Amino acid sequence: MAYIAQPFRLANLPKISSLNNYAQQTSYLQVADVLEPTSNTVTVGVSGSSISQYVINPTPKLVYNIPIPSTNVVTGCDVLAMSDGAELWSYALTANGKVHTLHAVLRKAGAAPQETGLDASEDEHFKQTLKGRVVRVRILSACKRIMVVLDCGLIQTYDYQLQLLHSLDISYTNVGLVEYFTDSAGKDYMFVLCDIQNKKTCYKLFQLNHSAENLPITELNSVILEDFALAESKMVYQFGKLYRLVDSKMYVYSLPHFQLSHCVPLPFVRKDDQVSLQAISTNRLLLTCCNKIFLLDLLHNAILYERELSNIKFFQLLRAAVIPGTTPGESNRTFAIGVSTKQGSNPSSALDVVTIAVGTGTLKDSLGKGFLSGEHRRTEALKPLFGTDDDESPNIDFAAILAELTSRTTPKAFDSIFYKRLGPKKEYYTEHDRFINNSEFLAGILDHIFATFADEFPKALIYLLTHPLFPSSHTKGLLPKLKAHPRLFKQAVVTCPNLPLDELLHELFTVLNDELSLDLSLRVLQEFTKEDIKQGIRELSRVDLHNFLNFVIKDSTDVEERQKAKPQLFQLLSLVIDAVGLLALEGDILHRLSAFIDSQVAVADQLVELLYLLENSSTKKGKHLNSVTRLDESPVAATIPLYSVEYLDS
Repeated sequence: MAYIAQPFRLANLPKISSLNNYAQQTSYLQVADVLEPTSNTVTVGVSGSSISQYVINPTPKLVYNIPIPSTNVVTGCDVLAMSDGAELWSYALTANGKVHTLHAVLRKAGAAPQETGLDASEDEHFKQTLKGRVVRVRILSACKRIMVVLDCGLIQTYDYQLQLLHSLDISYTNVGLVEYFTDSAGKDYMFVLCDIQNKKTCYKLFQLNHSAENLPITELNSVILEDFALAESKMVYQFGKLYRLVDSKMYVYSLPHFQLSHCVPLPFVRKDDQVSLQAISTNRLLLTCCNKIFLLDLLHNAILYERELSNIKFFQLLRAAVIPGTTPGESNRTFAIGVSTKQGSNPSSALDVVTIAVGTGTLKDSLGKGFLSGEHRRTEALKPLFGTDDDESPNIDFAAILAELTSRTTPKAFDSIFYKRLGPKKEYYTEHDRFINNSEFLAGILDHIFATFADEFPKALIYLLTHPLFPSSHTKGLLPKLKAHPRLFKQAVVTCPNLPLDELLHELFTVLNDELSLDLSLRVLQEFTKEDIKQGIRELSRVDLHNFLNFVIKDSTDVEERQKAKPQLFQLLSLVIDAVGLLALEGDILHRLSAFIDSQVAVADQLVELLYLLENSSTKKGKHLNSVTRLDESPVAATIPLYSVEYLDS
């Protein structure tokens, strides 16, 4: 069940006016990217104060602190827990809006937690001056690099001692958003959004090449987005989707091609509301409006849970620990970090932690919680499914039409009256012909056709063979009557309902045409159960399998439909053999059948051997490319799966 708990205090923020300003809080407070649902520590960069690390449970407490000058603004920070127990901290500062620096601090393993106001003098500190303000800092553990993206359009890569290794100019300034993600194959990517004049934005997609020292980042795609103003948007990325909130509309884009998927109106968000949002789980977001927190399901357009914080003026989300929340039995509880603000004569702000149960993401959680606006809740009158012309059935005098048809003795005259009086849309039955529903009328027409016409049948018979109400009383003996007319015979086999099983089986074992044999085989399997088919074969007076066996084992790769239907043909062949018994088969048939089975088994053996060789070759070639890139793991070679062939008795 989805739920939002009452936030609890992590730490009070310093008495700095910028930290109480809602519009500047997200720029002056930076939370490291290492949050996970099971995390018990959170690292926050507080501008004008310090880079601080807190534990959450059992009691929130400051455990490490790096002071910074009061004139410095934290523009990004990240923390990496290394395999030997040490921690690498990297953060970026801007002093007086002019001097931009990147810092790295290596906390040694086993260091005791620091108290507030004491820095770690024994830790290693590194510093580097930058050419612009940092938008995002990211520690890449796979290649032991620190990557920073500057607002001037530079993407720079440093080692852990902040020695510049690579720099890339993306040709656009005003970088506004930087996000990292990993695809299903384990490849790492990054995309940036750069603000351009006239409400345009440049989207660039990059691939991170951890093994390439000279080219650690490669540009894959660049797109100019029209009518996309970064300054007017609140954005968050999650599981291949970018959510962009503009006023009261949520636009959902699919990555990596950045295509607009759909737009969701949020009627509870007003234009002047102070809004923030964070990804929390699949298709679910946390959204705050002033002092209200909403848990949204954007797949089913529902508010899963809502909580109002009456003791504060504003609550703004900084970062959340994201979980998929789709696997049955997995924990759906996580948390988010936000800043609460109290206004008045003595305004103050504090870091708070809010615990969330994201739910299952199914329709069950969203029933009765949709956020449709009032105008969309009005009752809609039911509308007809079809137009007025289709809704009205013509008034047909079947007796008069039948009398007129039975007076015609030539196929041409019969067809003229049939299509003129009944007016079918096609030469075969369609839904527009539902009014032709008189079974006695259809039976009378068929009686006249078979009694009057012998050498040439009217075209209306093709139409009748496709009619779902074809009288079952006229299906007995129908196939022998039409055997001299291949077009009508095939039409009857394919579409005529209620054909007797004994006639279908008789034609199947006697017909010499491969196309008709295929149609008959599929019709028998589709219309009747396995037991009915075997019983029908046993009741035949004589079963000659030569023609059917020749058809099944014939190698005709030029017929695509037959190749697709081979599994069904083998199934029917097994039913035939099961019905007549192996002892009833002649020696010649048994010899040919055994040779055919041996050839199929040989082909299967060859394919398995080729597949094994291909798997073995590709595994050896890609052994060094598929190694795990984490620091605390060694490369693991892929194991070769075992293959075997089992012989099943039919």
